Formats: sequence, structure tokens, C-alpha cells
Amino acid sequence: MAYLFSHHSPQFDRSFLAASEQKLTDAILAALPASVTPRRLTKVGVIGAIIAAAAVIGCRWSPAWLPVFVVGIALNWLGMALDGPLARSRNETNRKLEVFGQTNDLLSHILLIVTFGASPFLSLQSAFVILVCYLLFSAYNYVRTIAHRARPMAYIGLGPSEFRILMAAWPFMAQVTGVDEIASDGPTRLDTAILILAAFAVIGLAAKTLADARELAVRK
Repeated sequence: MAYLFSHHSPQFDRSFLAASEQKLTDAILAALPASVTPRRLTKVGVIGAIIAAAAVIGCRWSPAWLPVFVVGIALNWLGMALDGPLARSRNETNRKLEVFGQTNDLLSHILLIVTFGASPFLSLQSAFVILVCYLLFSAYNYVRTIAHRARPMAYIGLGPSEFRILMAAWPFMAQVTGVDEIASDGPTRLDTAILILAAFAVIGLAAKTLADARELAVRK
């Protein structure tokens, strides 16, 4: 969807970092050579996700993998945040690019969430709870995009970039607070907290869905 809708869509629920991210992406796009294409940027994003996924698993054995993980997240953002704007700036938007970019963005996030469950920073159970929430929100975003002709929404100010920042920051926070899910037997307090937060998130999504449905009914 990123190839079809502008950040300036009147129905776009802007995230906390949307304005700053727009300025940064505009500056980077202005410096990109013609040889850099939207498809290549999408591939850079996928490679970044694979690097980050391998590094977060590597943290099971050594925290020295953490800088590699951050580099992977940065590459993932670089590719996935710039492919759509570059396509629009060059008038190269089409359905093929849209599907290619959106599918790889989705798969990259799924890969990162699942591999967190194999790291010391999150249990597999919590990773799957987060994955279920992510898929629910993604599915509703696709429905909402078609119904409202708007770019995918940000939930309580959190969009893809904020989500990546949280992923990049969590391993460091976990180290500071002494989280080690590998050494834990059975559900931990972190698992319980994530389950409660997930429940509130799903309730919020249900409320948002009902509000959007009422808005559509009024328009008709």
C-alpha cells in the first residue's frame, strides 16, 4: 500500500515520528543516485531483516551480536521506509511494486517477531502473542485502506518506524533489567505483562473497528 498513498493523505493517522521521518526520507531521497531503484531498496530492507533476525538469535550466546542487530534494523528501515516514497517521486507506482514492497515488509516483521522468541529477550509464547496482535492489526489495516482509501493507520501514535525502534531498544532494556527468558522455567512476569497489554490492544482495535464502521455507515 505504501506505493499508492501519500503521507499527506487527509485520512492518514500520523505516528509520533511521521513529520521527522518525512524530513529525513526527503533528504535521503534527494541524495540517492538514479541507479538506486524502489525494488533494490525493498531488497535492502529484507536483507536488513535477515541480518537482524540472525543477530538477535546470536544474542543467546553473546551480547556482542547486539550492534549487528541494530545495524540490521536500520537497514530494514532504510529499505522499507524509502521504497514507496522513491517510487512515487519517480512516478513508478504500480500494483506489482505495491505487492512486492508490502509483502516483503510484512514478512520482514513476522521474521523479526518470531526470532525474538528464540532470543534471551522474549519467550516464544510472548513472541507468538505479539505476532497474533501484529497480524490482526495488519489485516485490519488492509481492510481499512480499501474502505477509506487511506494509508495504513498508526495505532496510538505507533507506526512501522516506532515499532522498529521499540524492537531495537528492547534488547538493551532487557539487559539493563536482567531479563533472560532462556533461563526461565514456565511463564514469567514479562509474559503476563505482554498478555495483558495484548488484551488491551485487541480491545482497542475492536473499538477502532466499530468507530470506522459507524463512520462508513454515515457516509453511505
